[in-house]
This record gives sequence, structure tokens and C-alpha cells, in this order.
Amino acid sequence: MTPQQTSRREQNKLDTRRAIAQAALDLARSEGLGAFTAEHIAERANISRRTFFNYFHSAEEALSVSTEAFLDQAEAELAKRPADEPILDAMIQALAATTKVENLQDCGDLFRMAAGNPDLLGTQLLAWERAEARIISAVEERLEGQASSLYIHALVGSLLSCAKAAMREWASSENPDHDAAQTLENHIVTTLTMLRDGFSHPTL
Repeated sequence: MTPQQTSRREQNKLDTRRAIAQAALDLARSEGLGAFTAEHIAERANISRRTFFNYFHSAEEALSVSTEAFLDQAEAELAKRPADEPILDAMIQALAATTKVENLQDCGDLFRMAAGNPDLLGTQLLAWERAEARIISAVEERLEGQASSLYIHALVGSLLSCAKAAMREWASSENPDHDAAQTLENHIVTTLTMLRDGFSHPTL
């Protein structure tokens, strides 16, 4: 198999995974959690049941793709930041950059759905934990022994907690506005600003 064929094959796999995830999210929004199965997702995505299980173990796992993509983007954005940039500034800028992803509202919607569904909540928490571990490793590599393990864990945990707080605040709104993605973006940027300023403005 040539490199071009391999690349095309990997892209096809990625496209299939995204199609399954989108089908799961569409069903969650239209039917509600618990009202559909893996078979329904497969039918919606125009694939076989077997193909679905080649990619995911459950409907809840398929629903976590948007959250994983959001957190993967945060890790990727951190890698792009200048090497001499202060680590807190670099991480805040990296996380702020993720608010520009197309699926930001999907992440918020999933956060809202997970609040009332233990199975989905479990997969969402696992996605955040995996991302936290990878981001910690990226920060350790970037700092090259210039910070303690406690400092790095506290820093990464604080940033991700800010993102969660923003999503929780957004998800708790009983009347989401017409520009929900922009509102969620504003919430995330606001929490990061609070962290950068040492939470010195309680009314922000």
C-alpha cells in the first residue's frame, strides 16, 4: 500500500468516525438520551452495526467525540505557543483558542446532557481526565524540570476547571440565547480572565 493510499484510508476512517459521532449527537438532540441505541446510530450514519462497534463500544462513547476534539485542540494549541511565553499565558491563550472550534456548542450541549445521564457523564469525565493527563505531560516537557509536579498539576487542573465552570454556567441557562456558541465562548474567556487576574474581581 502506497503512502497516498494509507493516507486516504486513514482519512476515510476519520470521516466515518465523525459521521458516527454526528449521527449520535443528532439523535441525542432529536430523540433524547436513552431513546436510541447503537443500531439507530448506525442506521442514521448509513453504516452497519458491526462497523459502529469497530469504532465505539457504546452510544455514550460516540457522543464524547466532540468533547475529545475540543480538548485535543487545547493540547495542539499549547504546542503552537512560543517557547519563551510564560506558561500561564501560553495555557490561557491555548484554551481560549479552542473557543473558535466549530463544534464548541456541541461540547456545551453534551455537557448539559451529561448532567442528567450517569453513563454519558462517566464517558465525559473520562475524556476530560485523559486530556488532563496529556496536557500535564505537554507542560512537563515544555518546562523541562523548571516547575514542580504539584505546580503543574495544580495549573492544568485550574485551567480545565475554569473551562468546566464556564460550560456548567452555560448549560444551566433555562433559556439559551440565539447565539449560544458565542455565549459559551464568552463564558470560557471570562473564567480564564478571572484565573489570570487571580480572581480579584468577584463581580466579573
